[in-house]
Amino acid sequence: MINEIKQIVEGYLNNRKPACLMIGTVVAAGVKISEKLTLPWELIDGTLRDYAAVGDTVRLIRDDGGARYYIVEIIGYVPATKGRTIQIEPITIGSTTISEIKIKDVVK
Repeated sequence: MINEIKQIVEGYLNNRKPACLMIGTVVAAGVKISEKLTLPWELIDGTLRDYAAVGDTVRLIRDDGGARYYIVEIIGYVPATKGRTIQIEPITIGSTTISEIKIKDVVK
């Protein structure tokens, strides 16, 4: 009897698709998470969705039930943030050369 209950619970959990962390690669059609499965953009949410570009590797969270996916990180992406200094190709204006810029603030 206990083995049958264990099988029922295991079957339920496997079919329920609990929330999990996944890694995928951005392609034009969505996010490819395996050779056989590409998640279409209609199933993907998250504020980083707008910043993901083709070829980026992303970390996703699948919600409980598997109906929605959320991009929580673009792996290797360093965002421009307030107070950060970024290096640029040198620009010469008159006798002044600029090779870095300090970000004062970031707005969307």
